[in-house]
Amino acid sequence: MQWNVGLRHIPAAVSRVTGVVLILFLAACASAPSRPQPSIVGLWAAQEVAGTPVPGDAHVTLSLYGNGLAVGRGGCNNYTTRYKRADADFSFGPVTSTKMACAPDIMSQEQSFLSTLAAVTHAERRPDGTLALTTDSGAQILFRRDEPANLQDARARGIDFRAVGQEPTWVVELKEGDHITALLDYGATSLLLPTPSAETADDGTVTYDASTDTDHLILTIKGKTCVNAMSGESHPSTVELMVNDKAYHGCGNWLD
Repeated sequence: MQWNVGLRHIPAAVSRVTGVVLILFLAACASAPSRPQPSIVGLWAAQEVAGTPVPGDAHVTLSLYGNGLAVGRGGCNNYTTRYKRADADFSFGPVTSTKMACAPDIMSQEQSFLSTLAAVTHAERRPDGTLALTTDSGAQILFRRDEPANLQDARARGIDFRAVGQEPTWVVELKEGDHITALLDYGATSLLLPTPSAETADDGTVTYDASTDTDHLILTIKGKTCVNAMSGESHPSTVELMVNDKAYHGCGNWLD
């Protein structure tokens, strides 16, 4: 009885304030943007397989493309498969590989890698940048990024996207909330434009349309594998660049 009486005597003003606070709290929770998944697209080098460190001279890699393709080297043979990612859930399809024979220790390492890879069900990007692929039994493959020095440098400078092209050579670097820098025509032309809001099409194509009083730049990024014709390097994005009505074509990488 005393509890019920106490509730009946709560001042109306206090009740109204409590209600307002609750509404604001729920609205904040509902409107808080969810963080996008860290990108796993790119080239990765295996550091540890099922608790066993990978020797420094071994070449065990995994290249993940934005279209679901996965290729790499198991230490002796090249392999190809496809992957699916939904939040933390992750899986590979059937793996096909070449049939070369190498030293017994390399073949044993490769078999352990490929069998663990095929059983993966979970993917996680750790705070230190490590990619951890885990099976239901708890076995893990740990990877670190393996990328050219120019991408490492751009990542260290906080660049979000970097693209390159040939004939004529050009480079574009984009930093969200900051600027787009473009070095065009073998370095003869240099541009600095504010980074606009991105427009994303239904097929995932991302477009940035930036302007100043003197220049107009349109950067179009498609989630399609691109191979640099000069270097032979593979990139996860195909890039179309239009600067003051002049078209450029190349390849690019999202950095995170």
